[in-house]
Amino acid sequence: MAEKTVIYYYSGSGNSLSVAKNIGENLGNTTLLSVYTLRDDPKVPADYARVGIVTATWFVRPPRVVKEVCEELRCSRQQKIFIIATCGGYDGYVCIDLKAIFQPKTDYAVQTFMLPMPPNHIVGFSPLPDWANRIYLNHEAKASAKIAEKILADTPTRNRKGLNRKALSWVSKTFNGWLGVDRDSVEGGFYTSDACTKCGVCEKICKNGNIHLTEDGVAWSHDCQQCMACIMWCPNQAIRHPNVPEKRRRYQNPNVTLKDMTQSEFHVGE
Repeated sequence: MAEKTVIYYYSGSGNSLSVAKNIGENLGNTTLLSVYTLRDDPKVPADYARVGIVTATWFVRPPRVVKEVCEELRCSRQQKIFIIATCGGYDGYVCIDLKAIFQPKTDYAVQTFMLPMPPNHIVGFSPLPDWANRIYLNHEAKASAKIAEKILADTPTRNRKGLNRKALSWVSKTFNGWLGVDRDSVEGGFYTSDACTKCGVCEKICKNGNIHLTEDGVAWSHDCQQCMACIMWCPNQAIRHPNVPEKRRRYQNPNVTLKDMTQSEFHVGE
């Protein structure tokens, strides 16, 4: 049987979860856990030979919760670590920042990979047409298999320096300001329309526990991680945002189900 692997994933539209599943299937004997499970127990069990992080790119940097849990994560120095950043085209400093966190925790060189996926920050822009998304997804299936081969072979990955951090941060802040998106805000800005049936999907899908059903409807707290899961997966498209036109399409990874998104643990490649 293949050595045991655990992959911690952060996903809102399902893209990173789909990648984590494909990587796990190719590695074999893999457990997938939401990164939020590390808040309850930041220690990785010693019987996992490899530890992976699969995360979306959040305004050219790691999502806030991913960075926080990775800093607290405790693992054995004998466990091998890999990082996969999903992104619309460029992962910014995700791999660089997370590698800086993990390299002191292991005796092995941390492997890093960037994997383009369909862009889907719906508050900032509309999803691509289906034909364009299919190009990304067809590439992802092949790329995941190749990445898994490199992980199993312990193939060294190139240490990318990245662009000038100050310049990239300025470009990101300026561009997202133009889109009306604030990376550092803990307020999501979401609300519900009259189409809301209080079905509870948004509450279940928000693994950060930031959404609650009340007698009056749906309430958001003040710790939004901007994963977009609630607005993407609402079955009635009842969740709205001031920057999202009413007719803007939602994006959901076609290889991931709503049930998948509400779970926090999977076992694949067995």
